[in-house]
Amino acid sequence: MARGIMIAGTHSGSGKTTVSLGLMGAMAKRHKVIPFKVGPDYIDTAYHRFACGNHSYNLDAFLLGEERLKALYAEKAECGELAIAEGVMGFFDGMDSTGFGSSAHVAGLLSLPVILVVDASGMARSVSAMVKGFRDFDPGVRIAGVILNRVGGERHYALLKECIERDTGIPAVGFLPEDPEIALPERHLGLVPVWEMEGLKGKFERLFYHIERCVDLEKIWNISADAGRVAFTLPQEEPVLAGEKVRIALALDEAFNFYYRGGLELFENFGAELVPFSPLKDSALPEGASGIYIGGGFPEIFAGELSRNRPMLEAVKKAVLAGMPVYAECGGLMYLSRAIVDKEGRSFPMVEAFDMEAIMTGRLRRFGYARATVLKDNVLAERGTVLCGHEFHHSEVVGVVEDTSYLVEKPGGRGRWRCGFVRNNCLATYLHIDFYAYPELVRNFLNRCRSFCASALINEGSADR
Repeated sequence: MARGIMIAGTHSGSGKTTVSLGLMGAMAKRHKVIPFKVGPDYIDTAYHRFACGNHSYNLDAFLLGEERLKALYAEKAECGELAIAEGVMGFFDGMDSTGFGSSAHVAGLLSLPVILVVDASGMARSVSAMVKGFRDFDPGVRIAGVILNRVGGERHYALLKECIERDTGIPAVGFLPEDPEIALPERHLGLVPVWEMEGLKGKFERLFYHIERCVDLEKIWNISADAGRVAFTLPQEEPVLAGEKVRIALALDEAFNFYYRGGLELFENFGAELVPFSPLKDSALPEGASGIYIGGGFPEIFAGELSRNRPMLEAVKKAVLAGMPVYAECGGLMYLSRAIVDKEGRSFPMVEAFDMEAIMTGRLRRFGYARATVLKDNVLAERGTVLCGHEFHHSEVVGVVEDTSYLVEKPGGRGRWRCGFVRNNCLATYLHIDFYAYPELVRNFLNRCRSFCASALINEGSADR
């Protein structure tokens, strides 16, 4: 059984991401760390990998369902010596008033001991009341230690530690001092991505120094041994058939890098060879590709560069028109549009696979979890399939849409809209999903790619004759 802990915060902004990254990096010098992130987040997981050298996996109860969440954790945690899961928002904050999908919910599902991060700036004994409240609120989870953030120094920490341990019985296992040099910059979708960060190695070295000097890593290692065994039940699935690999062109660069790692690995397990390419820098799709997967990201930030790379735009459009299976999410949808229009009104021509424009606005257009009902068969799913996903975008699409496949609604039926734009074997949508939850969608897409490849070979043979 793998050792494991969850790092959770009392509230958003308490410092749990900073503490999580520091612990991942410091512990990775001693043990093989497998990182996880609660909730729908692409950017933090990239920072996790930078910190400890291993891929990070998302634990989202809405996107995955409880059983697949447990299966993902059990499968990946066993690949290392220590699993460290970073929580989301405040410890008990989830997608509704019950706390579904919260850090506490996930910690309970996985039987993980919790290290609570508390912003202790300006606090003395009041910290005990806060920690005691979190300790007693839900008997189904166990707060096993406290790390104090933004502490004024050694004397301040000694006072806080004395209060917490005397008043609650929970050990204070360390602190982080106030240090602007370890702060990570943010923009409209969260942290600035790792791809774009300059001087990150220096920031992390400084953070690791603080963690190693001010946190009792041995005590945290011992706490992690109390993680419980994870049991789960999954439906019977078709066996993976051995056969020739299917080459899938995977858009991966500064503009497109939002992917759930568990889903990508499922593609590989089912026979995909994921071949990265850069819509920013490459002039052609990978040789022999039978399908294209374009994830989300920040195409609006790089719209000028994407627009100037005409050979790639034309290559992708040609693939769509030829019937190659293509799946695009959010940023990928914007890339396949006629143009991206920025907030200043400047228009940047894109692939033109769909006769619509992606227009940047000054506010969030869609945010949060959503369910999509498939209204007609597409390259991923059959009619009637229900998909759990999320949207987070500041753009909206305007123009003529040839066809749509999704009816999307917020949980509880709060608002409905059409999405899932279809052209030939191409599906483009604002809805992000985690493919780890849907093995059948991975099979469907790869089977379409195999059929396209076989058809192309037949047509090529006919042309030769």
